[in-house]
Amino acid sequence: MKTPLLVFASIFIFLTSCSESKPANFERDGVVMTSPAGWGITDQENIDDQGYYLSIEKDGFDSSGIITMTWLNGEIDLNEWILIYQDELVNNIIYKNSNLDFTDPSDDHYNDIDTTSIQFTASILGLGHEGVIHFFHKGDKTFALLKQQAVEDNLVNKPGFDLIEESFRIE
Repeated sequence: MKTPLLVFASIFIFLTSCSESKPANFERDGVVMTSPAGWGITDQENIDDQGYYLSIEKDGFDSSGIITMTWLNGEIDLNEWILIYQDELVNNIIYKNSNLDFTDPSDDHYNDIDTTSIQFTASILGLGHEGVIHFFHKGDKTFALLKQQAVEDNLVNKPGFDLIEESFRIE
């Protein structure tokens, strides 16, 4: 008699864990953004009261959309910050053997904020990925905002990426 109950409970847990994430608002230290339906805040961490880290990912085992945002309190030279960030990615286990390739920094924007950005490509688990990292100062913080996806997921990820960008503001 316990077996059908365990099977039912397992199926229920599986189905509820696979349901689409609801929209969620993020607000901390004057930084505000919305995680759209089908995307979820997967990680957030106070960095020893010196900054903050946030990760938002598209739901689904086969999804590739991710945005990470890191800010540090105070102003850091953006060129230094770019080099530090690139070095961290190159040495990260996910990117270590991915043929990670960066473009030179260029002027760009994220929402209504002027940024310096670098584009990158990588092959993660044999699948082509592309991304951009925006670096900027706003208020008393220095930001790095990474947006990455599998090349084949451009169209499906665009509405989520657009909503996150449109909702992003620093008060």
